[in-house]
Amino acid sequence: MNLAKKMVLVVDDFQNMRSTLRQMLMSIGFEHITPVATGEDALAALRARRFDIVLCDYNLGEGIDGQQLLDQARAEGAINLATVFVMVTAENSNEMVMGALEFTPDAYVSKPFTKDLLGARLGRALRRREPLIPVASALSKQGPAVAVEALDLLLNQTQPNRLELLRIRAELAFSMGDLEGAEATCGEAMADKPLAWALTRRGQIAEARGDAAAAAALYRESIALTAHYMPAHDQLAALCERQGRAQEALEVLVAALERSPKSLRRQRSLARLATRLKRDELAGPAWERAIHFARQMGLPDAADYLGLIRVLVARGDMREARLRIKTMARRCAGDLQLGYWDLAARMLCLPLSDGAGLNALLAELDALLEKGPVPKRAGAALAEAVASTGELARYPALATLRDQEIDP
Repeated sequence: MNLAKKMVLVVDDFQNMRSTLRQMLMSIGFEHITPVATGEDALAALRARRFDIVLCDYNLGEGIDGQQLLDQARAEGAINLATVFVMVTAENSNEMVMGALEFTPDAYVSKPFTKDLLGARLGRALRRREPLIPVASALSKQGPAVAVEALDLLLNQTQPNRLELLRIRAELAFSMGDLEGAEATCGEAMADKPLAWALTRRGQIAEARGDAAAAAALYRESIALTAHYMPAHDQLAALCERQGRAQEALEVLVAALERSPKSLRRQRSLARLATRLKRDELAGPAWERAIHFARQMGLPDAADYLGLIRVLVARGDMREARLRIKTMARRCAGDLQLGYWDLAARMLCLPLSDGAGLNALLAELDALLEKGPVPKRAGAALAEAVASTGELARYPALATLRDQEIDP
């Protein structure tokens, strides 16, 4: 490997540590090193260009931490299959450990450490990821089918990370709708022993074939085998909800978040479901955490604020609800659909006896609807708010959106 050509992103909130890491990396042989101080800056850098290595501190001050950075970067595709992500940490808290089990960086380096230890960890991780460069390139340029062909070439050779290659192959096959190929790959991986990821993938395959009972059994088997494998919890919760077993889905999500609480998507799922079941004692804190995580990531969402406002109104805490409307307007100022969310929130806070206030809000709604088609996501929330006033029948276009699910 030519380390001098590798692009390295260093993420640490302390200038001295960034300088120390830079010096270590240069002495190891790296030349192209980009230092940033925050997770938000790291996301911006990763969105702008591809890095071969991300060397990231776990604690990054007030913003997102290293695990949240890894989760978001993967979700956005800002890092690919060949990217090495190494976490630097001085912590061993339960939250950090459980997050590590869920988000699985390529390596951890515990402070304090030497240049030689850092070099050894990076070298080991690079040797694991280097063969995946053609797979990642094929996936981004030619699609999953060509990426599977590149994987098959690797699998025909002796590879120390064979199970990881099989996991990627099963994922790509499933994404293409090749259920037989995905199932065969899972079976090959589990030839010696059960694996949580393979059991979960087989559950998804069973769902795709319409066998919900088999899918649920496979998800539960995965959880029993490896309780910290969070995708199995997420899949089981989603399946239970689709089958109308909302309370069971809620219990699955609560258990998952007790193990690994830092997933924004999972917090939103819990908040949405708890709100629907009128479990305000769960919904309120979940919406609060979702708002906090989204703000850390620079991804504020008015839907989170409206969810919390709905819970506060249900509790009768109108003062706090109105304060949250102001916060939503300030922190989501860049949302082009903020007008819909703001109007929905004010309708939810309107006293039933305030006829003049209702007429004023309905006049605002009429003006808003004249501007053009209603966005589905914000429109569904607005339809629910209008329904709470008893005036939804006047707005058939909104009424059709009322039952549409707001994505977590």
